[in-house]
Formats: sequence, C-alpha cells, structure tokens
Amino acid sequence: MNILVVTAGYSIFDAKGQLNGFFAFMTEKNLTEKGHTVKNSDVTKDTWDVDREVAKLLWADTIIYITPIMWFNMPAPMVKWLGEVLLYKETFIITEEYGEGGQVPADNFMIVTTSNMKSSDLGKGAVLKDAPHIDDIMQPLIMTNNYLSIRNQIPTFHVGDVIAGDTRWIEPAYTKHLDSHFE
Repeated sequence: MNILVVTAGYSIFDAKGQLNGFFAFMTEKNLTEKGHTVKNSDVTKDTWDVDREVAKLLWADTIIYITPIMWFNMPAPMVKWLGEVLLYKETFIITEEYGEGGQVPADNFMIVTTSNMKSSDLGKGAVLKDAPHIDDIMQPLIMTNNYLSIRNQIPTFHVGDVIAGDTRWIEPAYTKHLDSHFE
C-alpha cells in the first residue's frame, strides 16, 4: 500500500513539536517493516513544492495526518498546506451536488493528534461540552478528506496531556494502534 504521512509538528508554548516528529518516524518504521511504501510531507518546512505534494496526494492509497491541536483546529502550516495543495481540477472539481467532486484516489485516512487536553476532558466543561469525542474537534480535517472523496476513516489516535503528563505509554499504544489497522 502507498501511504502518505503528512506531519505538522509545531512549536508552541512548552511544546516543541518533537512528539509529532516521533510519530512520523514510528509510522514510517512500522509501516515499511510491513512492506508498505511510505512518503512523507513535513508541512512546517518551507521547502515543499506544490506539484510534488499534489503528486504524493494522487499517489497515496492512505493518508495519515500527524498534527497537534491548535486552538481547536490544525496548526497554521497544515491549513496553509491544504490551501495550497488542494487544487481545483487536480484534487477536486465542482459538481452539482456540493462535495461530490473529490479527485484524490486514496481509500483511507487516519488522524494522529496531540493536545494538552486530557481525553477525560472531552464532553465536559463550557468549552468541550459539545465535543465528547476527539473527532468532534477534528471535523475540519475529517470534512476536508470527505470532500476529497476519502471517506474511510481509520480511528483517530489521540495523545492528550502532552506537556505535563506521562508519555511512556505512547509508543506501545501507538504501535498497537498501527498493528490493528495496517497489515
């Protein structure tokens, strides 16, 4: 399977984006060992080329987005990448029924996301009361993939409390997640 890993490791406050980079490393290592072909796009670097990125999107069978949650959305570099790489007549066309013109042939997508909120915070308090699941926060990215006709979502892997919490559980849990969703 051809897998594109799109990474948006980003430094903010005490977080330096290193965990997202580690996820990209673990993903590539795990999936290439299984015989998959993996290409990477680091959207935080200003060296990416639109034509090469579009070619990667159109090559991929599965896209894995590795991104922190920033102000209840993706960080600015991910939004910029999507805005510049999702090109009319290459990755989508306009159709009579809105959202049915996706041209990206990938069958699957998965989100790996990090945040400083605890998973137990979801669905609680004034801010998160309407978001009982991490996918409620990641709707812009989910809807973008659906618009591109990538509608099979592999379950999201969320790591919360990344600044102050215990992170020792992450590597074995993420390996198990990949092993359960990729042969």
